Amino acid sequence: MQHTIKGWLFEDILLEFYQYAPCPPEWLPEHCHDEYQFCLSLDCPGEYYYRSTHYWVPTSSLSVIHPGEMHTGRDIEDRQTAATFRMLYISPDVVKSAASEIAGRETSIPFFSEPIILNAELAQHYLEFHHASQGLTSRLEQDSLLQSLMARLIVNHTNTVVELRPTGREREAIRRVRNYLQDYYGDDVTLKHLAEIASLSPPYLSRVFKAEVGISLKQYQAQVRIARAKTLISRGVSLQQVAADTGFVDQSHLTHHFRRFVQTTPGQYRLQDRKNLQDTPHRIEYSPKGEV
Repeated sequence: MQHTIKGWLFEDILLEFYQYAPCPPEWLPEHCHDEYQFCLSLDCPGEYYYRSTHYWVPTSSLSVIHPGEMHTGRDIEDRQTAATFRMLYISPDVVKSAASEIAGRETSIPFFSEPIILNAELAQHYLEFHHASQGLTSRLEQDSLLQSLMARLIVNHTNTVVELRPTGREREAIRRVRNYLQDYYGDDVTLKHLAEIASLSPPYLSRVFKAEVGISLKQYQAQVRIARAKTLISRGVSLQQVAADTGFVDQSHLTHHFRRFVQTTPGQYRLQDRKNLQDTPHRIEYSPKGEV
């Protein structure tokens, strides 16, 4: 088995996928990065040497290395199976900007006091964004996943003091955003653009939208798109065209969300022959008033 290494960009963020073949343990060359390095170790424990300390890296842990810090890593023992890692490199300016938006004031560059984070829910969130960043979902979902991931990391795992602004009644701003998503359901809109429409910061818009509407922005967009898709399917539009017209990445992306919201596939939803609809006639009767 050979190594598999792939890299791609989401805006200015570099993401990488590594799958190493089985091999004996060995230290990587000591090195550093100009960016924050986040690494999710999916199926192989290891060890970091970082800031003059050895750190045990359990499977499914999320590790953080600060910009400019020399470090190295290795497997603990002979690896009998492949090892998979998902990496993310993000500049200090981007992290600082995210922290300032979340805190609602200018902040310093956030510092992660614990380089190894053991949080299964956070690791799953990180993995969802990593998958989404490959272009497998809408841009709004990608933006929302990244924004909420950064918020959880900064609020819960850095020295940045954040007092989240209480969500107020922003009904007019939310109304504008909802109208935009309904009118331009086929567009690959960004979270930043919706924030500009609402005249709110992206983190605050995400929070206040869910508080006001009851679901997240990405869920609302998906529901609007599915509603439009149902109409197009009923009109006989091809499923490939329906997916393109309603903003889904492809037909399989449409099917995934359609099944989730409608509990069936788009193909099964389409009524090819009305005579095939089998329904046992029902007789509706009401009891006289007062009778049960």
